[in-house]
Amino acid sequence: MRSFIWEFPLTASFALFLFLLYPTVSIFMPNLVTEYFIATPGEFEPINWILSTFFHGSGAHLLSNLFFLLLLGRVVEKRVGKTRWLLFYFMAGFLSVLGDGIVRGFILGDKTPIVGASGSISGLASAATLLSPFRFPISKTKSIPFPVFLFGWMMVYSDVINVFARDNVAHWAHLGGFFSVFVTSYLLGEKERQEIRQGFLLNFTFFTLTIILLFFINNR
Repeated sequence: MRSFIWEFPLTASFALFLFLLYPTVSIFMPNLVTEYFIATPGEFEPINWILSTFFHGSGAHLLSNLFFLLLLGRVVEKRVGKTRWLLFYFMAGFLSVLGDGIVRGFILGDKTPIVGASGSISGLASAATLLSPFRFPISKTKSIPFPVFLFGWMMVYSDVINVFARDNVAHWAHLGGFFSVFVTSYLLGEKERQEIRQGFLLNFTFFTLTIILLFFINNR
């Protein structure tokens, strides 16, 4: 298991860092949480926007995000490498906080603070869904058939149906993280942009066929 996790060292290192950061700051430097690690919608807090992409709201929140990070982060690291992995992560974090700030802070008038790590991981989930929807890397040289796309679909579905729910979950930030992939693609080469476009068309086609199939099954 250890060798499996560390097969993709950037993903594993980020997971370990996030795992250690949350209890360290929460226990030994709790005063820094509200000052630097939480972003308030509608407020200009560039330091908080950056640092919030590493933090979590609770232990359960942390463990949930680590699961998706370890599962889907390795897919992105395998497909695009470490540098572009970092670009997807930080662009998703920044755009998720920015998008949440615009929608909730200025349009909805909701000033509930958020932490942005989920937005960053949503960006990685979106990238994995688009770049490798049907294959999962078990090593650097071998991939197996696996419905990676289902994780992205379930995450987006959960955020869309609960976007106006008062459940202390930053759904707008998550959706901003998913959308960030299309913005980030313009910072990549033509090859990566083409792969993302093809991945979107493939997911859209498969999603549409799934809805049609379910419609006919339910109306037999």
